[in-house]
Amino acid sequence: MEAGADDYLSKPVDPAALRSRIMVGKRILDLQQSLRFAATHDFLTNLLNRSEIISALEREFSRSGREDKPATIILADIDHFKRVNDTLGHAAGDEVLKEVACRLKADLRPYDLVGRYGGEEFIVILPGCPLETGARRANEIRNIVGKDPINTPFGTASATVSMGVTVTSLNRDGTVADLLREADVSLYAAKKNGRNRIEAFSPAERSSGAAQA
Repeated sequence: MEAGADDYLSKPVDPAALRSRIMVGKRILDLQQSLRFAATHDFLTNLLNRSEIISALEREFSRSGREDKPATIILADIDHFKRVNDTLGHAAGDEVLKEVACRLKADLRPYDLVGRYGGEEFIVILPGCPLETGARRANEIRNIVGKDPINTPFGTASATVSMGVTVTSLNRDGTVADLLREADVSLYAAKKNGRNRIEAFSPAERSSGAAQA
């Protein structure tokens, strides 16, 4: 017990006592897993929560420089989300958020990551993807999200997303905050240029310091 055991049985072992102890242990493990999931995931969408997706981004940013492999970062925002809340109500808005979350991760690889950044914004991390590939994948994900209307108990809604895409630069000075700023600049451009589209942050913009504008 001093070494860390939670329980013990004396020999000879009674089968009924063994079964009951195993059931108790299983309940404890299930509770621990549930608490761990609740601490790292958004309660509504079941995606990674803000702190966890940022931590994942920091790890991927560090690994990208260490292993000389780029990673694409996508910042996605639901277009005209306020309109859903205003016309169908906030409960319908919650249903839309959950369905968009499902569609965002529907075609991802097992090691891709997606999390709720806040409100109706999401971050998608595609390890090993250069900008061109990442932009193509972002467009495919965008099409999946907007392809079909979303049926809720409160009415039918349509949902599209605008996306800002950037990529980690190998052996570059910078921070995760710089990367998020680049994605945000590109997302703003997608909104400005008509919504339901992607915009990629170009290396030229990075060189000129546009990310700091």
